Amino acid sequence: MENGTDSSGRTLLVIGASQHDAAAYHLSGFLAPDPVICLRVGGADGGKSYLAVSSMEYGRAKKQARADEILSFDELGVVDLAKELKSGGRALAAAAANLLSEIGAKNSPVAVPPDLGILYADELRARGLTVTPEARLFADLRRSKTDEEISYIGETQRAVEAACAHAVEVLKESEVSGEGILRWRGETLTSEILRAEVDAELLKRGCAADGTITAGGPQAADPHDEGHGPLRAGDSIIVDIFPASKESRYYADMTRTFVKGEPSEELQKMYDAVLESQEAALAMIGPGVNGRDIHGKVSEILHEKGYKTLQHDQKPGEPLQEGFIHGTGHGVGLEIHEAPRVSTADETLVPGDVITIEPGLYDPKVGGIRIEDLVVVTEDGCRNLTDFPKEFRV
Repeated sequence: MENGTDSSGRTLLVIGASQHDAAAYHLSGFLAPDPVICLRVGGADGGKSYLAVSSMEYGRAKKQARADEILSFDELGVVDLAKELKSGGRALAAAAANLLSEIGAKNSPVAVPPDLGILYADELRARGLTVTPEARLFADLRRSKTDEEISYIGETQRAVEAACAHAVEVLKESEVSGEGILRWRGETLTSEILRAEVDAELLKRGCAADGTITAGGPQAADPHDEGHGPLRAGDSIIVDIFPASKESRYYADMTRTFVKGEPSEELQKMYDAVLESQEAALAMIGPGVNGRDIHGKVSEILHEKGYKTLQHDQKPGEPLQEGFIHGTGHGVGLEIHEAPRVSTADETLVPGDVITIEPGLYDPKVGGIRIEDLVVVTEDGCRNLTDFPKEFRV
């Protein structure tokens, strides 16, 4: 499957700011902060791609974009359409419809991402186009990563590991006060300070993070709590780092769990169980393996260790709030969460999939444990893109 076209030769259309819209960037290879029109018309020859941009972006697009033909909004009459329709958004959709008509593709069904703006979709349909949101199609276009994409993800992963190593140094340098609170460089070490240290290290390496998790104690029992307030000795501290490269735009993702000092017997037991389940999952990964089976194995191990899991213990209509309460993993690429899922979903792994394996256990009374690696599926197994130790005590 070639970038931007599927085997059936469908017409693909994306209208969005490619700096923030992964589908637009993937189709065009061009980053723009404002909406652009990305179009690919399929065919036996692999199809032809078009990119329409504003005059301000035209020169840069001619140099950087992957599209076969670069058009300006001026050529498509966008300004006049905006005056006529009293809407810039409607004008872009109208221009896209006119372009489809000019190239003889207006009568073909048009596949769009599921998050295409309703303003665009309404205008396209009003102009006689058959527009269908195709989540699976667009997900599959980006799913199997090229060697170049894997190298980009690997570069981001190296930045993640450097930032995590810095977090470990901060924890090692910290001292324990009489109340058990960690102090670093003369002040109380908080989740906010540790997160700022991690994010600053990422910026030094050309990566930007949004939502880095540095949660300790009971907060670590909530998988997406970023963490706030003082960190304490003996508590588990989850450090989950998932930035994107500011240059390539590709994400990486890694989680480690640490404890300063001695963990409780129960925390150590939880850590050992999660690590065992993760190692079992990693050993299963390969082409043709169903992610549902990997998730099932993780759930089985944790259940046998005496912990609740969604697979074994969730009651209909009731949220499970302790134990293993999420999927085992997800795809990573131009978005931090993309296809495939390693969960109860029926999805078979293929070469080029880049996925996380991140089992976890959570108990509001004790804390949380999560260990996450980033793995690429190969033709005969997998390759772990993560090269960072799994040491609980710091």
